[in-house]
Formats: sequence, C-alpha cells, structure tokens
Amino acid sequence: MKRLRNNITHRRADYTLTWFPALLIALLLGCQDSKNKNAVDEGFDPSKDYFSEKTSIDHAIGFDLIYHKNWKEVQLFRHYNDFVDTVRFALVQRGTPSPDGFSENRIVTIPSQRLASMSTTHLGMFEKLDALDVLKGIERAEYVSSPNVRALVEEGKITELEPSGTLNTELAVNEGIELLLGVGYPNSQNDSYQELENAGIPVLLNADWQEKTLLGRAEWMKLLAALVNKEELVNERFGAIEKEFNEVLQLVEASVKKGPSTITGIAQGDAWFVAGGKSFAYYILDLAKVEYPWKNSENTGSLRLDFETVYAEGLKADFWMVPSTAKTLDEIIQADSRYADFKSFKSRNIYNIYGRYTEGGGNDYYESAVVNPHLVLKDNIKVFHPELLPNHELVYYNRLK
Repeated sequence: MKRLRNNITHRRADYTLTWFPALLIALLLGCQDSKNKNAVDEGFDPSKDYFSEKTSIDHAIGFDLIYHKNWKEVQLFRHYNDFVDTVRFALVQRGTPSPDGFSENRIVTIPSQRLASMSTTHLGMFEKLDALDVLKGIERAEYVSSPNVRALVEEGKITELEPSGTLNTELAVNEGIELLLGVGYPNSQNDSYQELENAGIPVLLNADWQEKTLLGRAEWMKLLAALVNKEELVNERFGAIEKEFNEVLQLVEASVKKGPSTITGIAQGDAWFVAGGKSFAYYILDLAKVEYPWKNSENTGSLRLDFETVYAEGLKADFWMVPSTAKTLDEIIQADSRYADFKSFKSRNIYNIYGRYTEGGGNDYYESAVVNPHLVLKDNIKVFHPELLPNHELVYYNRLK
C-alpha cells in the first residue's frame, strides 16, 4: 500500500537565481564534487575482500546486490510493465578505487555518512539498522511518525529538504548530502532529482512500494545496510523477522481451513474502489485465509465497482477492512447512513490502519510497518483469527469505536 503524499511532486522551483546566489551554489558544488571523489589510500590491497559480511536478496524482486573485492554493485529493476530496464550503482569502499563503466552520479562512496530520504517508508529501515546518525535530510517532519526522527529534526540534526513542498537543491548541497534515497521506478525522470544529480548528489530511487509481498518490501532494508556496511546486523535482524513471519504462517496453515469474509475500501460518490485480486492489500488478506468477493479479479491495484455491488456484499461480510481514512464508527455513519446495515458495523468488526498515527499526518503503518512484516501479519491474524494469537495486541491496525 502506497502512501500517495510521499510521492515527489514533479515541478521546478519557481524562483530565479541572481548572479550572487548562483556563484555561491557553484562554490558549494565544487566542494561537493571534491568530497565525492574517492581518494585511494596508499594501503589499498586489490586482492583483499573488503566485505567479510555479505547479504543476499531472497524475497525482493526490485533490486539485487553483487559483491566485488572493494565495491558492491546495486542493480535496480523496473519490470512492472512492458518496459524493462536496469539501473546500476557502484558502492565503493572509502579509500579504494572506483570501477570502470559507471558515471559520476552512479558511484557512491561507502560507508555512507550523510544520507537523505524522501519517503517515510525508509525511516523504519534507518531505525531498524541503528543508522539514524547518518540520516541528515528528510522530506518534511509533519509526515513523520517516529518520535526519534522528529526529535532529531527539532535538534537540527536532520534537515527538512522540502519545507515548502519543493525539493531545495541548494539546501541539500549545503548539508553535504552524499546520496538521496528517492521514490519511484529506477529510471523515473524527475526535474528535482535531475537538479540534484547535476549538483553532484546521486539519487537512488527506492521502489519497495512496488513489491507484492511483505517480506519483499522489508528486504529493501538490505539496500540501506549495503550503503552503511551493516550486512551482519541486517542478516541478524531480518533473519529473526523472517523466522517469526514464517512461524505465524505455519500456525495459520495448520489451524485455519476457511476464514471469515470481508470487504475493503469505502464509497467515493457513486464509485467504490476495492482491493483488486492481484493487489498487495489482497495478498495480506490471503495470508490470513480470508474470504474475499473479488479475489479472482486481475487488478493489481484498486477495482472500481458501483455502490450497490459492494453494498450487497457488505450486508453479509463478517469484516470491513481499511475504510479509507475513517477512524471512528461515527465517521462511517456520517459518510452514509446505509453503512449501519452492514453485518460488520453491527458486530463492530471494522478495522483501519490507524493504530499509530500523529495528528499532523504521520502514520506508522507507512513507516516502521514496512520493516516489521511479522507484526503486520500478526495484526491481521489477530483481527480475523484472534484465538490463534491470544497474547498479541494490535500494533498498526485499530478497531473502530
């Protein structure tokens, strides 16, 4: 599930530089370029393996890692439609030479020391890997749920790079950002990102949101681990998550023959957008063995239906999941009084993803949930099969009251 407000807007800054600010930026860019050049230490040993700890990509289909003696190759794949493309980055150990075949904006010195992120889905990865010390820039704090990140912004240790809604290239340069983690397909064209690359700051586009499995999305934390040389830590922590995730799946497989039924979404005017049968939202329901009226649809995102069609299913469905932004039963009724007829409304079995959120717009479901797929799975099992996890308390989901 993708949080739309995390998308980077494709528009240029509307200000015009005069000669003096332009000169200042040129000087800053010169400094940035000099920092990005990887000076080779006298003690460089071409036969040495500089990465004793390595990690493998087993679930994600959007990227891969290949290890060499003193550098790592990141391959980002776009294969979600008929256009196939691969973008390659070289992550080069400090003090060692860069490989041939990569442009300047595709070479990144590691371990990275000053990173920026344009999506809250990355923030949970930084926390999971104890790497907040290298996070120096974010989009805007109002979208952040993590108290740790918000505190670092307040202390001036993390800078908001989009304070007015447009990526501030000069600010990113001034903060010494070495690499920006953006959002999009690997080969997406974006004016703001292009300006950053022209300024000597590589942009690596993270497409974790396009993964179709919970473990696939979570595994993108291994990309951050490769940037900060924390493969040993990510192997340990991701391995524990994977183990717990699979144990819960085995419990469901052994205990559930047929689950309850549910509908999804909420009407917008005359249209009702429900989760498609090939969507990430339905994938989660399927893990919990939930009966779903539109499981056989081929839609990878939402499926548009008329109100009457979904209403008929809502009358008999046991549950109602993620009704847009509704947080209370009163909000449901205010939207349309007919919702009171639903079986799920009468039994109070309506759930949303506001277990952890801030009034300013932050929602931890779009943050730490990405790197806690075992907890997302447990939440769903607790909703639909509470007897299987009697001691689990909901983390990211909430029952509407």
